[in-house]
Formats: sequence, C-alpha cells, structure tokens
Amino acid sequence: MGDSGIKSTTENLLILRGNVWPDAWLDGLRGAFPGLKITALEVDGSKPLEETVPKDVLANASIIALLTRHLPLPDSIPNVKLIHTFSAGADHVSNEPYITQTDLPFTTSSGIHGPPISEWVLLNWLVSSKHYNKLYEAQKSHEWISKDFFGFGVSDHVGKRVGILGYGSIGRQIGRIAVALGMQVIAYTASAHDTPESRKDNGYIVPGTGDPDGSLPIEWHHGTTKEELRHFLSTTKLDYIVISLPLTPATTNLFDREEFDAWSSSLSSQATGASPTKGFLTNISRGKIVNTDALIHAVQAKKIRGAALDVTDPEPLPKEHPLWDIEGIQISPHISGIGSEYYVRALDLLGINIERLENGEPLINLYRRKRGY
Repeated sequence: MGDSGIKSTTENLLILRGNVWPDAWLDGLRGAFPGLKITALEVDGSKPLEETVPKDVLANASIIALLTRHLPLPDSIPNVKLIHTFSAGADHVSNEPYITQTDLPFTTSSGIHGPPISEWVLLNWLVSSKHYNKLYEAQKSHEWISKDFFGFGVSDHVGKRVGILGYGSIGRQIGRIAVALGMQVIAYTASAHDTPESRKDNGYIVPGTGDPDGSLPIEWHHGTTKEELRHFLSTTKLDYIVISLPLTPATTNLFDREEFDAWSSSLSSQATGASPTKGFLTNISRGKIVNTDALIHAVQAKKIRGAALDVTDPEPLPKEHPLWDIEGIQISPHISGIGSEYYVRALDLLGINIERLENGEPLINLYRRKRGY
C-alpha cells in the first residue's frame, strides 16, 4: 500500500475467518487507513453466512474479506461495495447469488501464492527425481542402501524442459525456480493475446513475484482447444508439466487420455542414460482439470513416470480411493499455498484494492464473470 490515496476512509471492513489471527496482522490496514472500522469474526465457513454472522454486522459492512464456501446473499449486504476472497480462485463460489445476480466487484488473492507453491513444486520434483521416499523409508528401518539400488533412475534437472500451463503469478515463480535449476521453461497460455506485453499494466501482476516481463520462457505457446493442447504436448518434448490454470468449463477434464497419449508420444524417442525419459505431471490448480482415471492409467501404463498432486478429483480424496496407492503419485491435501506469510500478504493485497476502490481506480484481481475467473 502506497502513501497516496484515501487515509481517512470510514468504510466498515468485515473479516470472516476460520480461526483466530494475531491482532498484529491487521496493523498494516490500520496504519494505511486510520478511519477504517475493522470487525473480525471467526465463523464456520461451511455454513451460509446468514446463519453465523449477526444480521446487523452484515448489513453495516461495506467491504467483506473472507475464505468461506458461501458468499452473503445480496439482500443481507445492502451497503457492500466489494467482497474479497483470501483464495486464489473463485470456482467454489461461482454459482453464489452475489456472483450470478449482481455486478458488484469480487476480487481474489491471486498473486500471493507463488513463493510457497513454487517451493512445494520443487520439493516434489526432488522427491521424485532423487527417490527420496525410498531413502526416507530406509532411514526409518535403519537400512544403508547400496548406490547400485538406484541404478540409472536418479537424475538432475539441468537441461530438462518444463511446460507451464498458465503463466500467471504462480507459473512465473515456478519458472524462476526452474531456470535456477538449469531447466528450460516453455509457457502455454490460454490466449494469443496473453503475452508479456499484455501483462504489464492489467492488474494481473503482483510486483516482486516471478517473471513480470516474461523473459524466462524460451518458447511461448497458446491455445484454447484440446486439439491445440494435444499439438503442444506432442511437439514440445516436455519432461515436466505444471498445471496452473483456473478451473472453468473449458478446463474441466482438460487432461484426459488423449492428452497423456500425446505427451507420451513426444517423449517416446527421447533417452536419458539407458532408459526413456518419462514425463512428470504436477497439478497445483484444481483436481477436476485432470481426469483421475486417465492419470491412473497413464502412470500404470508407464506413459508417464508419475505425478505430484496438491489437488485431486474428488476432493477430499476418500480413504479407499485407488489414487492413494499408485506408485509414482505423490499427494498432499491442498496445502501447497499455505504458509505463515499467507494472510499477511492477502491483507496487503486487500489494502491495495481498498485504496483503489476509494480512488475510483481499477481493482486488481477482479473476478470477470464472463470468463469464470
């Protein structure tokens, strides 16, 4: 938050959160907006907000920040000018009346997740490429494994090619880390108009995150259809693919059997050492973008060597689901973006939008209803 803008705002900010926060997390907002009245409540985010928040508190709120499964009903928030979610995406609330029945602003916290998620991606790449799971189990059993046990299966990342599907703030930060490892970054975006030049002043970039000028990728590709995606997968010889796309009707089941086949065919003639290179999929976006059955088949049929999943379909993943037991698949419970800095960064982002709202400036991370993200 800069030094310019409205500092004496009398807006009523309502923060709805799932647990108690340190009071100091709100100091940034208090310092930037001395007249801002802040009410913070702990709520059960799974229930309709009208059941958990006093009627008068909702009615008096002019700005609401939350991380819940529901948005307040339009009739209960007559004074609201903006709702901000602490989530990066909005697919979980896209059918709420606030979205479908009003044109009031809704903004997300996209842009703050790059550092923790990129480190999670790196962790999983290294666990897979260095067979760390086997080393961990050997340590627990006090077993000194012979180097011959690993054979030619251990590899590094220098010269490997990673395709990043969705080169937003998260994708750019992953690209930055990949380049530091000596990898080649290939960007795939959803539109021919989604270029480095178009990103420079459109509210899409959070300063200091990743690769704002788009200089890291050695290639830029774009496509809006599954046919274009399959062409990309079959021609670029990608060792790694990272999915960092929003969930929309167009991206649901974007990765299916045909896409895994196209990717596998691209790598079938490549070789690293004595064995063919096999692709490794990383999904940090939404589980429904990947067809789970197709993924299981691709790993079991050795079309790819494995996957790192922070998101699954279904989610939460039932205990009896076969995905848990597929060798080569690493699963975490949708926590790749979590960190002690998360909400402080989200509140800083909210502060930027409060100032822009007061100054009549375009909001950053504005949800576009027609696009679905």
